[in-house]
Amino acid sequence: MLVREGIRAVVTRYTFHADRGRVSDLVQCFTEDGTLEFVGEWSATGRDGILAQTSSVTVDTRARPHPLLRHHLASHHVELDGAADASSTTYFTAYTEIGPDHVGRYVDRLRCVEGDWLIAHRRVVVDWWAPATLYPDEAERSAERRAARAQS
Repeated sequence: MLVREGIRAVVTRYTFHADRGRVSDLVQCFTEDGTLEFVGEWSATGRDGILAQTSSVTVDTRARPHPLLRHHLASHHVELDGAADASSTTYFTAYTEIGPDHVGRYVDRLRCVEGDWLIAHRRVVVDWWAPATLYPDEAERSAERRAARAQS
């Protein structure tokens, strides 16, 4: 139970800092060599790389007049792969000024480092975008990727 709670805590800490634009705190959720991947968009490795990438992609959110971004976490499935390794999938709904903006999942590989669970690799997969999403460019690219997969 303590292991699962440690894993849940780092998943929650990530969204807490992401929603507040605290990217320097967000990167501390990752191992030193961790990777953050937004499927079909971008990938960054290492805390410095993740910091640089997330700092640039969160500018649009922070620039809105009354920015609201809140990720609500739902089902959280954990599989232990040994004493210091695990994998998990967590479903989320992201709310913005328009209400539910997008829905997806975090697919994580985690590692226990000196007693703390950290994210070694996170794949952020967005499964649905609201028609009036505040992130239309990302939603359009996502739709194009889904269409291409359907044709192959």
